[in-house]
Amino acid sequence: MAYVDIKDLVVDKEFEELLPVLSPEELEKLENSILQYGMLDPIKIWQEPDTGEWIIIDGHNRYNILKKHNIEWHYWQDYKIMSELETREDVKQWMLEQQLGRRNLSEAEKYEIVQKFKSIFQKKAKENQSLGGKGLPNLVKVNVQEKMAKSVGVSKGTYSKLDKIMKSDNEEIKQQLREKKISVDKAYREIKNPKPKERESITPEQKIIEFDNRMNDIDKEISSLRTERESLMRRRSSLFESLDIPCELKYEFFIEDDNFMGLGYPFRHCRFYIEVSGKKQILLECGVYSNESPDRIWLMQIPEKYKNDFIMLWGKAHKEDVEWNREQMKKYDEDCEKKRINKIDKYKEFYRQCYKTLAKSVHPDEGGNVEAMQCLNQLKVMWNI
Repeated sequence: MAYVDIKDLVVDKEFEELLPVLSPEELEKLENSILQYGMLDPIKIWQEPDTGEWIIIDGHNRYNILKKHNIEWHYWQDYKIMSELETREDVKQWMLEQQLGRRNLSEAEKYEIVQKFKSIFQKKAKENQSLGGKGLPNLVKVNVQEKMAKSVGVSKGTYSKLDKIMKSDNEEIKQQLREKKISVDKAYREIKNPKPKERESITPEQKIIEFDNRMNDIDKEISSLRTERESLMRRRSSLFESLDIPCELKYEFFIEDDNFMGLGYPFRHCRFYIEVSGKKQILLECGVYSNESPDRIWLMQIPEKYKNDFIMLWGKAHKEDVEWNREQMKKYDEDCEKKRINKIDKYKEFYRQCYKTLAKSVHPDEGGNVEAMQCLNQLKVMWNI
């Protein structure tokens, strides 16, 4: 088994948010157990093919406890590489199965777990729909709600009731359902026909909490979509490079300043353009050296149909410009060093005479002192004589 250093591990935001959150009491109990008995359950890690990063997919709390207490390295042998998982979707499916199979969960708790992984079911449905459009035979149509109901272990009708209950604002009923103190049917009836007391308006504070929770859910969805988009962009770029596919949008560099800020080396800009009837139609001219991805102000100036190409080419141009600037600075440093040496060579005979004259007065044998002679010898090295 390959050895993975703890410093190589990465906490993936998308995966971390799919895991259940421990209560303070559960976290304290886990911490005390690790400190007393060590790691009883290995941390599961997975290497992402696109980036090569080692990502934690199970055991975030154990990982944080190990780091918090600087536990000795021999504890860190308790990890397991999940090499059988090939894609991020495979990891999510595995995480879903692990959570659903760990303990005696109520139907409400299973529902809440499955909801976190809704994107898996939706993606499968889209893939089947797309393949069906291509005329592939024997393709089973995926019903998202039906598949989610099957994962929870209930019928589609019961799942529909669960969905209405868990999306309601009756926290008391939802908690009773989590604790198996009430059946789904009874909870649904109470939600559908609430008692007068339950029809009372909630307080402004409760409404604020409701809004905050919904906004947090939206933030998580945005983060998940952003992560997926970045992954798709990397895969899209690799196809262009590996298959040498021509891109309609192009870029080129041009020198903006031969002597940038008087530093002695040039500064250049990047020009993004398309060719129309054999002529260049410039869409944007800007510097790409500072940022790995374009700022929003630059994206706003690019037509919608070229935006994905623009983001892809920006990353490529950025790497190229960073390397070019590195070479320019190296060349500048070499030129400075060459000028310094030439200057020393020009006055080498003068320096040699200065050294001989000073040596006669500061040499210990001539009545001088050791420190003065050491300083003079340092000048000798600097003057290259």
